[in-house]
Amino acid sequence: MCDPLRPLARLGRKLGLLCLVGITCSAAAHASAAPAPTLFRLTIVGTAHQDWSVTAAPVVNGDCRRTETSEGIRTATFRTKAPVIVRVAGGRVLPVDVRGMVGKVTLAGANTTEEVCGETGTSKIADCAQTTRAFTRATVHAASPRPGVVAFKEIANVRLATADCPLEPADVVRRPLGPPLNLVRLPKEALKEQKLARINLRATRNRRKGYGSPQKGQLVERVEWTLKFVRVHT
Repeated sequence: MCDPLRPLARLGRKLGLLCLVGITCSAAAHASAAPAPTLFRLTIVGTAHQDWSVTAAPVVNGDCRRTETSEGIRTATFRTKAPVIVRVAGGRVLPVDVRGMVGKVTLAGANTTEEVCGETGTSKIADCAQTTRAFTRATVHAASPRPGVVAFKEIANVRLATADCPLEPADVVRRPLGPPLNLVRLPKEALKEQKLARINLRATRNRRKGYGSPQKGQLVERVEWTLKFVRVHT
């Protein structure tokens, strides 16, 4: 006996398949219509200035108490050795590791040692000759968490010889090129990056830290970056 509902079921399955094919084709067409990222050559030039006067926790030995105070002025300059290709899409800088950054660090200052034993105290000041240290393979990661901004992490792989005159605070050793910029706002035109020939940006950040007991003193940091994005014409 012929089931009158069977042709209708077959027709329903065919219509469902056609709808699925239509949705898939529509999604594929939409994806293919999305523009490819626009390529730019990124150049970074920066400076970091750090100024501190920090007294370490006192060291007690018997009836003697010794304290070390470091005073330093430190300037770092750095840049990309060659422009780095970055991709920009929809106003976002796609994740990229900027490698091969080079630079140098100049350092000057003094160490002061004070020692009190009983009722007798002495103080010695060691003035430090200015030194220069270079680095060649630093890296920084950049990416946009949302359209219109780009974030930079701390610069890594800055390999420097340890300085002991003046002594560098732990914060300076951890961040040899100063604090990261964090978010940098892109110009509104970057939301239509296909029409841009270049983007020029200047970004700064200031940071001040006070040291509490058993240390005392402060560290002042200022960083300034110049970023240039130049369109790659393909």
